[in-house]
Amino acid sequence: MTRNPLSSRTRELDLQSTNQSESEDFMRVLIFSIIIIFNFLLSTTWLQGIAIGGIMPNIALIILVCYALLRDDIEGAIMGFFMGLLADMLFGNIIGVSTLLMTLLGYFAAKPFREFFKENYIAPLLLVGASTLAYEFLYYVVNFLLLGRTDFWRYLVTIILPTTVYNLVLCIFIYRAIYAINNKLEDKYGKI
Repeated sequence: MTRNPLSSRTRELDLQSTNQSESEDFMRVLIFSIIIIFNFLLSTTWLQGIAIGGIMPNIALIILVCYALLRDDIEGAIMGFFMGLLADMLFGNIIGVSTLLMTLLGYFAAKPFREFFKENYIAPLLLVGASTLAYEFLYYVVNFLLLGRTDFWRYLVTIILPTTVYNLVLCIFIYRAIYAINNKLEDKYGKI
């Protein structure tokens, strides 16, 4: 039986393509893992110093929404899961609340704006604002309302709205950074 030289060459090309794709995936995972870890290092140190009236921005949420918007819903959900799990382990009273909320937000943040001009800052601002409101409200429901603390208006005025404004201000800078990193990765490896 003779071997077909084209089929062995095709297998070699498929193998090279698979290896290149795996290295591209590894680089993307590595870079965004570093961003996640850097975010939580900042959250536990430096951001505590820039809190205004005891309110800290939710940088993890901003990064998550910007990343999901630039990539897709599955990658957003995966990143949200790990960011939420880390947030639960570091800051949470109940393990799983932030994990669930961040996973859902990462998944649904990419849905409304499938095709948009990535240079446009309106979509990230709208999504970060809506995601912050949703996250903080649901966090209130699970951590406070279900425990009998029903002072929602106080929580809205002192936590939810200031955090939303803080996140919106920082969103422009963080989106610009995530956008630049994503562009460099896509220029080097192509859209994965």
